[in-house]
Amino acid sequence: MNAEYSATITENIRMYRNLRGLTQENMAEKLMIDSQYYAQLEQGRRNFTIERIIDACRILGVKIEDIVHFEEPRENTAPLIESINRKIAGASPKQLMLIEKFIDEFVDFV
Repeated sequence: MNAEYSATITENIRMYRNLRGLTQENMAEKLMIDSQYYAQLEQGRRNFTIERIIDACRILGVKIEDIVHFEEPRENTAPLIESINRKIAGASPKQLMLIEKFIDEFVDFV
């Protein structure tokens, strides 16, 4: 598994564990594994298997999508934003309000 994905999964499990007020020892017990092994999982020295991820989701009361959620890489949008800014620079206040309304509706639609 990609190291970045593994780290994201680990961070998400840790976050939900903390939100639920569980210690590493509590989690290890619920997963029926040694607490030192669980600590190694959260330290990134070992990787969570898909089975452990599913078990952790059940214990934490979250969907697998909450744990295995990855941000899509963002492209450099600065040139596009600059181009949009240049195009609307001379717009009137009324035009800007219409553009804002269009953007709001478009974002809600997408």
